[in-house]
Amino acid sequence: MQRLVVAVALLAGCRGDHDQHAAPPPPAPAVATPSDLPKLPSSPDGAAELRVIDGEVVRLRSDLANRASFVNLLLGRAGITQALEDFTEAVDVTAVWIAAAPDEPMAWKARVQALSRVHRFADARAALEHYKPLAPKDWQELAATIDEATGHPELAATLREDTARILVRPETLTQLAANLALRGKLDLAIALIPKAAAAAHDNSPVLYGWLYFQWGRLHEQAGQMARARDLFAEAHRRMPGYLEAIVHLAGAMTATGQDPTALVTAALAENPHPELLALGGKTAEAKQAWDRYLAALPEAFSDHAARFYLGAGADPIRALALAQANLANRDTPEARALVVEAALAAKDPAEACRVVDPLLAAPLRAHLFIAWRAVAACGRKADADRLAATLGIR
Repeated sequence: MQRLVVAVALLAGCRGDHDQHAAPPPPAPAVATPSDLPKLPSSPDGAAELRVIDGEVVRLRSDLANRASFVNLLLGRAGITQALEDFTEAVDVTAVWIAAAPDEPMAWKARVQALSRVHRFADARAALEHYKPLAPKDWQELAATIDEATGHPELAATLREDTARILVRPETLTQLAANLALRGKLDLAIALIPKAAAAAHDNSPVLYGWLYFQWGRLHEQAGQMARARDLFAEAHRRMPGYLEAIVHLAGAMTATGQDPTALVTAALAENPHPELLALGGKTAEAKQAWDRYLAALPEAFSDHAARFYLGAGADPIRALALAQANLANRDTPEARALVVEAALAAKDPAEACRVVDPLLAAPLRAHLFIAWRAVAACGRKADADRLAATLGIR
């Protein structure tokens, strides 16, 4: 069980900011990883592993002596399936635990993890302050996760670098790569992938699904969509129920001229998540599902719901309100770009230009392009011309 808890801990981190609206292919046959992808050893069946996690969640629900493992498994399963009930139960359980044992370090650690996971970052930082004096050598990783999720990856850079140097493991190297990507150093981040793959010695399908997904995100951010697609497909093959891998794979398939319908249909049969409902063309059901998610945990899902209303939900005014709430909670380039995109869709160029300035020097081309759209729409010709030259737009 310890191996399982360690593996799912990675999936208890914050979700990615981008939710690509498309879907993955049918599960690939259990064959060797394609020669041009980073190779990881074979792993057990991911669907069976998820059933083991389900069983452990049930078993530990009434085991007060193992509440830390229970919360970790809940958050890890939430990282795989994005089930609302797992998020809310983790938050509720940690609140009860803190009330019952206000001096218990593990209770505060679990509380920070749960609050971070649902994007209640101010509350998570407050809980972290309770945890620090109780565990003076074990809080930096929690702080780094919050810093990265709220737009300050530079504050976590030294920890990520030191950890990857001391513990040369695929997960530590990949976390460093993700931090580099957040700081716009995509080439350096992608260059770490072979080293991370070579360091793999475990065979957990949860871990390997997470690794392939994170590597795919790096290539996706670099605009290398075919490569991203293949990595997302491998993440999906290792962990078929991994929702973020499915959603991003669907987007990458669409971007590279493939049809994700079969994968979305299969995934939706297993998990009626609002992302999958939208991808499957079930717009009314997706709206109802997003209402339920937003009512329970608005901070956690305002970004993804905003993307839905920008697309299939066809309500840019609501998308803008959700994007603004998301930016108020976490000032990241992705959150700011989402507000710009929503404002332009809502025919509010003034709002787009009100928030765009930090994106004018963004390291990622995607953010520069959104910034160019904003300044062009509100008549800032000098800025628009400069960005157009940088982007090669004629």
